[in-house]
Formats: sequence, C-alpha cells, structure tokens
Amino acid sequence: MAEYLKKLLCEAALHVYERRLTDAAGGNFSVRDGDRIYCTPTYAGSRHWWRITPDMLVEADLEGNKLGGSGEFSREWLMHLSIYQQFGRVRAVVHAHAENIMVFAHLGRPIPPTSEQTDRWGTVCVCEEHASHTPELAEAVVEALRPQEPGLPERVMSALIPRHGIVIAGNDLHQCIEALEGFDQSCYILIARAALEAAGM
Repeated sequence: MAEYLKKLLCEAALHVYERRLTDAAGGNFSVRDGDRIYCTPTYAGSRHWWRITPDMLVEADLEGNKLGGSGEFSREWLMHLSIYQQFGRVRAVVHAHAENIMVFAHLGRPIPPTSEQTDRWGTVCVCEEHASHTPELAEAVVEALRPQEPGLPERVMSALIPRHGIVIAGNDLHQCIEALEGFDQSCYILIARAALEAAGM
C-alpha cells in the first residue's frame, strides 16, 4: 500500500500542476497510511515543476519526526501534520494555488457551489489570516475545518487561506483532487457570470 500511495501522490501532484490547479511557486500534497504520512518535499514546484519521484517524498510519523525520503519538509508541513493529528479520519490533504480559486483567496471570499456536481462539497469557508508557514496559520486552518468534521468521509473539509490558497482534507487523494477541480470550476463560473452581468449580457 505504501508504494502505491507514494506513486499516486507523485502522479497527482503533476496532474494538479498540469491542470493549472496549482503553480510552481507553492502548494503541497500529502497522504496518510496508518501511522505514516508521506508529503511532497519543499521546492517540488519551483525546482522540479512537480516532476517528483517516490524517493523524494518525506516520510514522517504522527509526531512529525522524519523517517525517510531524500527531500525535506515543505514550509507548510506543520499545517498538514496538524490536520492529521486533529482529524483521525483524514487520509489526504491538498494545499493548492489554483488560478480561479486565488481570486477568491485574494478577496477573502467564500466559494459557494455553482452546480449539481459541486453541491455535495458545500461552501468553502475562509479561515483567519496569519503569516504563511506559522503555527498560528496551522491552528487557524484546523479551527476552520473543525465544524465540517461530521461530514467525513462522504464530504471533504475545505478552507480558503486569505491571500494564499486553499486547503482540502478528505478520505483519499482522489476525493480531494476532484473537489479541488470542482471548487476551481465554481470560481470560474462566478467570475464569468459577474463579467457577463457587468456587460449586460
């Protein structure tokens, strides 16, 4: 299972990048397998354009101790670790900088569902703003996700980080990435609708 999950994590990261659901500057992805966490390494985007291999992934325990992998923890590792520590049913965490989502992150505005496909994910809330890579941000994300925990595992938990990006936590990586694409599509629909309405169309 571990080798399958590590391979899937690498493939998923590249897929998200090629779909413009994150950028080269940031984002990070992780999965949990029992008492082990596998996380994409720092600089995976900026130095490798998300073409990473399983040996580069950081392996850690639930206390945050590094157990293996040639890479080093990403700067948002503490956020991933805090989510796994606080929500025992979470098996995957996605943090991304999707193009259309970033408009809403910049505005600090929640993302409502826009279609039958996105209704099941609900509205993406906005967490308190804190500096990147800090314990305060990790705590703020956890608190924003906490009211959504009863929806697991059928639904993901999600939160926008103001002026930063989105965090999605769920039952598996496929579920999280499906939700990420749905949230980005909702943002595109809302932006396009506003433009059409402003043009009187």
